[in-house]
Amino acid sequence: MGTVVDTGGLRGIDGFPVRVEVDLTRGLPAFHLVGLPNTAVRESRERVLAAIRNSGQRLPAGRVTVNLAPADVRKEGSGHDLAIAVAVIAAERARRGRASARAGAGLLLGELSLFGEVRPVRGLLAIALDARRRGETVMAVPAEQAWEAALVPGLDVVGVRNLDEAVAWFLRGVRPDVVATAAALREPPVAPAPSGIHLLVQPLAARAAELAAAGRHHLLLLGPPGAGKTRLARLLVELLPDLRDDEGLEVTRIHGAAGLLAHPGLVRRPPLRAPHHTITAVGLLGGGGNLRPGEVTLAHRGLLFLDELPEFGGRILDALREPLAEGVVRVARSTGQRRFPADFQLVAAGNPCRCGFLGSRVRACTCRTQDLARYRARLSGPLRDRFDLAVEMGDTVAADLSGGGDAGEIGGGNLGDRIAAARAMVRESGEPPARWSLARRARAYGLGDVALKVLDDARRPLQLSLRGILRTCRVARTVAALDGRRSVDAADVREALQFRHEALGCWAATEG
Repeated sequence: MGTVVDTGGLRGIDGFPVRVEVDLTRGLPAFHLVGLPNTAVRESRERVLAAIRNSGQRLPAGRVTVNLAPADVRKEGSGHDLAIAVAVIAAERARRGRASARAGAGLLLGELSLFGEVRPVRGLLAIALDARRRGETVMAVPAEQAWEAALVPGLDVVGVRNLDEAVAWFLRGVRPDVVATAAALREPPVAPAPSGIHLLVQPLAARAAELAAAGRHHLLLLGPPGAGKTRLARLLVELLPDLRDDEGLEVTRIHGAAGLLAHPGLVRRPPLRAPHHTITAVGLLGGGGNLRPGEVTLAHRGLLFLDELPEFGGRILDALREPLAEGVVRVARSTGQRRFPADFQLVAAGNPCRCGFLGSRVRACTCRTQDLARYRARLSGPLRDRFDLAVEMGDTVAADLSGGGDAGEIGGGNLGDRIAAARAMVRESGEPPARWSLARRARAYGLGDVALKVLDDARRPLQLSLRGILRTCRVARTVAALDGRRSVDAADVREALQFRHEALGCWAATEG
């Protein structure tokens, strides 16, 4: 006698369908689980049998064989427990002639305790999205996670607290009294727009942070210790507007699959990830035995902050070049291949030299010439070229402790509105096709004849690459958008050029 129950599994950050097939035959009592299960899935045998017994259900007599199809795909996690238990109970009732015609309708997902409680599972939203994409309309999930599945439009979510409720719904159609709604969870949080960030920082760095927030530009901050680089980079995320519904659903799916959802509800704020410089390539890009997402994927639609940038491994930093250009990262291992989204904004901070005081007005640099060259070589030219904005922050020396000094403020009273309007204007103008000529693409960014002349005169002394020219055009467009203009003038181009890494004085010093 056999029974089939549908459930789902997780691969990386994507869900996939799993079918639980149970067969009962005569013979000595045994429970066999096949279908390429990992250790957590194999241990479900003990959880399932104990939960069935402690829930007052009848254990099947004889040999029980459970197959997780497709059999050639590795199954991970504990989310199959509920479907296995319900399938075993349904098979036993069918053997005794007590099965309902309703058996087999809907998906079940959840981990079981030894006493029959249904516990949350990792990656539920990803599995629910995959199920709805395949045309499924009904899904039973842990009651604590009913809100997460309810984020999927068109999916009828049944929240179950224990095995008895799951059996009553699946076999008899008795629906539990758990209400699964996502209406309130989709509402954006009520929070005042940022009016500016008060920080002891130079005006040029404050302006760069404003441009980075408005245009999603990659930002590099260089300067001596204590100049405010780290704090400015971490406060930059507060200037970013809330995520749109589609972006929030995407980020919620990724963080749910990684087990990082701290509170119920759609993720509305852009994520901030700040890995330590000792991180490995697998930790940053993703991979490993289970092909899990890395920090670049967890920072999707948000900020990836790399503090002490030159201390990161050179090969690890160069591996960021493809995700920065394409917005995705492709991980290939012997166990398979994954394609993870990685559309993040890179913000990095570092010292200009090993001792940190190159160009300082307070302390003299103690590095030798070869040390300076070696330190600068840790950042390859192609990676530096991908930073739209590069700022050299000097010493921030307060005149006294009563409030004097080089205090700067990012933006003004309507900063939040200006950034939101500029981002909308930039998004609306879009990106010109790569097949267009350089001049045509520059004009698509809004540059007129005078602005093009200024850019053409500056590109030779600065030795700008093609990428550097286009990124200068993007920054100039953001400068104009912050002023509410779609056309880019010569002053916008000049301001964008002063943020090019080729113009940094500390790096020119290392070359000398």
